[in-house]
Amino acid sequence: MNLEKKAISGYLQRKKLLTRGTPIRVMSLSDGLKNRVYYVSGAGKAWIVKQAHSRAQLKERWWIDRKRIFAEKSCIEILAQFLAPEIIPEVVLEDRTDFILVTTPPPHQSVLWENELADGRIDLQIAVQCGELLATVHNETAGVPEIKKMFRETKAFEQLRIEPHYNYIVNAFPDLKKAIGARSSRLLKEANCLVLADLRPRNVWINNGQLYLVDFATAHYGYPTFDLAFYSADMVVKAMQNSTQKAAYLEAVNVFWNGYFQLASYKGVREVEKQAVHDLGCLLLSATDGRQPANIEDEHVAGLSRRIAQSLLFTKLEKIEDITEFINRTLIDG
Repeated sequence: MNLEKKAISGYLQRKKLLTRGTPIRVMSLSDGLKNRVYYVSGAGKAWIVKQAHSRAQLKERWWIDRKRIFAEKSCIEILAQFLAPEIIPEVVLEDRTDFILVTTPPPHQSVLWENELADGRIDLQIAVQCGELLATVHNETAGVPEIKKMFRETKAFEQLRIEPHYNYIVNAFPDLKKAIGARSSRLLKEANCLVLADLRPRNVWINNGQLYLVDFATAHYGYPTFDLAFYSADMVVKAMQNSTQKAAYLEAVNVFWNGYFQLASYKGVREVEKQAVHDLGCLLLSATDGRQPANIEDEHVAGLSRRIAQSLLFTKLEKIEDITEFINRTLIDG
């Protein structure tokens, strides 16, 4: 069953979440490429209803495992064991037949961080909170056999992250195949902790200065450099797209990174700090030449981005301030 907008009321009635005749309001929240996501409200209640697609809604064939919706449910339940309830959703319903997950929504007055950034409001304290929260997730789940077993499946991560962001860019940069392959191999072979693999502003809501996280479908037990690089690449791309606020976006990388490493205490964390910058290089290459590239309209800036990304794949720089300063100087000097 494909859960269309007009069918939401009947579906929720069948699942005993709504009584017959209750008026509801339904809004689509996603672009519909990989999931159907609806915000549903009525009779003093509200839900997020999410159904996973089996293939991305693009012209090309891009199959994705629908079981990722069950990993999302499991991730929320694990996070609930050590994160405050106001930070994450609560699972209301899991439908294993139609690959649907119903959760509580973000707080009513919250705003999407992605929209705040687009309007020029770059709250560095939210960036710090993201780093600290991520460190907490990694610390609490590192070396826990039960969690490792629960999240050993990496199929969705491979389909939604490795294939489009690592494997795909080899087509444009065949001379980097060995370096890129070494990064993707490490991400899949090393299993240190629970990796969210989707921490970025479009999945962060803000409620009175407190963040609230959504979207955990790519969660798996893996190597934590990806989480650091994924957030950082998103912010670096924003810096490239918004030259007047470039410094603020790069500072949002610095404070996130430092907030993370001030708290991170799991085994091997110092090696993670050294390695994460190389994954940042891969993800920045993906921003220009991946399966779903970012919208960098200025071709000169896109060229600089490629140059920066390739340098980061092999850099000896370790301090994040040195890395962002290198990015900044390259963008300024051309």
